[in-house]
Amino acid sequence: MSDEEVNMGQIRSYFDGELRRIGYEGLIGVAAFASVYNDLMPVQRDRLMEIVGTRARALMEGGSMVCISIAYPEHAIDSINVVVGGVVDKDKWNVYAGEYRVINGHLDDISEKIAEKCGGIAIAATLGGLVGKVGNVSDYYPLTISHRVVAENAGLGWRGKNGLIVNERFGCAMRFASIMTGLQMPRGKKVEPKCGSCMACIEACAILKNKDRLPDFRESCRRFIKSLALSDEVCGKCIKSCYRQSIFKDSFKLRRD
Repeated sequence: MSDEEVNMGQIRSYFDGELRRIGYEGLIGVAAFASVYNDLMPVQRDRLMEIVGTRARALMEGGSMVCISIAYPEHAIDSINVVVGGVVDKDKWNVYAGEYRVINGHLDDISEKIAEKCGGIAIAATLGGLVGKVGNVSDYYPLTISHRVVAENAGLGWRGKNGLIVNERFGCAMRFASIMTGLQMPRGKKVEPKCGSCMACIEACAILKNKDRLPDFRESCRRFIKSLALSDEVCGKCIKSCYRQSIFKDSFKLRRD
């Protein structure tokens, strides 16, 4: 077994143990640091260089980006946008919002632990509390890096029509965090998009359905999330439709409580 495989095996074993401890399912993959850098938008490349500081050159030459994901339990996805008596049940929708917060917490904790073990730098799962504070969705971009880009380069799934990463097992019902490290590990490969003619996520969301006609559909999404006023900054309608109505609905398998 090569040193790269040993490194990956140790990190994977630790991650799997953490998943068992918290009672969730998830995935782990690795991308080349340079590949992730090249796929980021310019302002996020600048942010990445700011985060790594003096380690930039070494990481660009051979560093790795570890991507960890935790999948939502099935009941959380089924709580999204439930209509009772012609009215959307916001209390039920908040079950999903609560899981979003819990999973982000687990990802932040586990990514920090992995970073400590491999001499790396963790990047938190999300930047919360900004939907109602920023003036435009573009204000997010310079603040962090896209975990979706890391996940895509690590081979954890393909980019769906809703812009999320779609995995053959969990659909797009996943959250991500990332760890930058100088350790050498086997890298994943990008997965070719498999959505084909499926339009489940598009049909579930008026914003996605009209994204080509909107000035900035991501900003429209931010405003809609703000208008929902849930207990956290989420929507999830496209995630639920992908899981329950897409061409892959019979093969996706989330944990059932």
